[in-house]
Amino acid sequence: MALRASLIDSRLAELDELLASVRSGGTLAEAMGRFRAAAGAMRFHLRDRGKRPPAVVILGGTGTGKSTIVNRLAEADLTAASFRRTFTAGPIAVAGRAANVPADYLAIPHEPASELPARGRADVLIVVENPADVAQHATLVDTPDLDGDQPAHHAQADRAFRWAEALVFVVTPEKYQMTELLGYYRLAQRYATPAVFVMNKAEEGEAVEDYAKQLQAQEYDAPRIFAAPRDDSSFQAQPQRDLGALRRALGSFSVDASEREQGLKNRAADLLDRLHDQVINPLQQDRAAADRAIESLRAMEAPQAGIDVNPLTRQLARRLQQKSILYLIGPQRILDRVRQVPSLMVRLPRTAWDWMRTGKADLSALSELDGGDGRNVPDFSAMLRDQFAVLQTRIDDALRSSEPGARWIKEDEESYQRAKLLLDRAGTIADEELADLRQWLEKRWNATPRDTALLMKVIKHLPGGEQLSKWSEAAPYLLTIIVATHHAFFGHIDLMILGGYTLATWLTERMSNEVAARTRLTNRRIAERFERMAHEQIDAAVKWIDSRVPSRAKIDRIRQLGEALATE
Repeated sequence: MALRASLIDSRLAELDELLASVRSGGTLAEAMGRFRAAAGAMRFHLRDRGKRPPAVVILGGTGTGKSTIVNRLAEADLTAASFRRTFTAGPIAVAGRAANVPADYLAIPHEPASELPARGRADVLIVVENPADVAQHATLVDTPDLDGDQPAHHAQADRAFRWAEALVFVVTPEKYQMTELLGYYRLAQRYATPAVFVMNKAEEGEAVEDYAKQLQAQEYDAPRIFAAPRDDSSFQAQPQRDLGALRRALGSFSVDASEREQGLKNRAADLLDRLHDQVINPLQQDRAAADRAIESLRAMEAPQAGIDVNPLTRQLARRLQQKSILYLIGPQRILDRVRQVPSLMVRLPRTAWDWMRTGKADLSALSELDGGDGRNVPDFSAMLRDQFAVLQTRIDDALRSSEPGARWIKEDEESYQRAKLLLDRAGTIADEELADLRQWLEKRWNATPRDTALLMKVIKHLPGGEQLSKWSEAAPYLLTIIVATHHAFFGHIDLMILGGYTLATWLTERMSNEVAARTRLTNRRIAERFERMAHEQIDAAVKWIDSRVPSRAKIDRIRQLGEALATE
């Protein structure tokens, strides 16, 4: 079936756009970069070259003299060459004019040479314009070493190989058997890329012939081999194999149409195989890992704040109870005072004598022995910060426990830390709610209990009631003296005292319920706000995880495009 170039090109363009939007790192990012470069090369080869000279890529190992061969062919010192070190860290194109180099060639930026001889830079194509005859018929692309100790150089050369419209393999008598070239020989045949072979620094014909036999073993029929003698050698290549013959050969590359189409099909098959093995499968595995991590994070929803402000309100309840006249005349007060009998027996005579003599008494001597409100409470702000830190630690553990999660964090630690909410926000929840609670407490702390206010209104209607309402803040034994002095022992007051045993129980319970309700309200507010903040943190972590891996819909679309390309 004929190759539908335009349809393949449009689908590869969509595939490239999808992959460009995928955030990745590490080996997956490298694999995606290689695929996109190979896909760009495929799209380049799908186009008709027209009358433009072919891009002839020079490939070889360290020290084989690739740059020297380019300079000899152009008969000018155009690219930097040295036997001491490698100057070509990136590709250099020697063209009759810059327009002969397609703008998207190699899918990297193009820059004109600022000086000669030019020195290559990684991921940049340096373009040298030269009027030499060879540059009019072919654009020569010098490349870094295939066998150097720097992987980046190999990657630059591999990219240039995949974009090559023709190839020149350069070897020396010492390195023509290098294994790094064997794979490229095979691929050149598979992709129907025309190639010639040059033995540089040759000193005898036997090495050239042995090189020819090796190429034939690689299934090259009648390989076109050329030789360039070492400068200090007496060896002379045959006329059909010297540099002049090589110049003529560079301008006469041709490929049969059927062979070219088969080569493109092979490129497409290799490209799709790389897509499934090195891109789609890892993406699907990462997506599954991301979904598992998200599920484990969602299971952490609605954490308990574990905060109880009861220590604050418990003291208020006690305060209101102690200020209640029914408490003063009720059984709980008597039980409390029984526990204080020794100290009360010491204080009572002097207090009673002062009251009988002056009509005034220092009632603070009869107050509770604890002295002060005792509202020493835990640091709720620190407790909430600690609780939230625990949640963040659990999220961190859930992510780092899987290989993909640990890899994502390592690849982008900065954005991962930005996804964490500030711990002080958790502390602010307690600070704000407790500030509101404190206002309520301060207002209630000095308020008159309802039962006391009710009884004061009744007592005020009795003779001397206003004074009695002040005296009633004393203990039960002092109230008894007051009642006896006013001859009302069997009047209204004694009934009130006797009924207080029952009524005090009911009103005290109501006071306790009021304080307990306010306690529960504050606890609930803190819990709800903490829960919302925890949900926000989990959402931020989930969004961060989702940003590491494309959605299932995007992965499915990538897979669908790959399957569609396989049928073209």
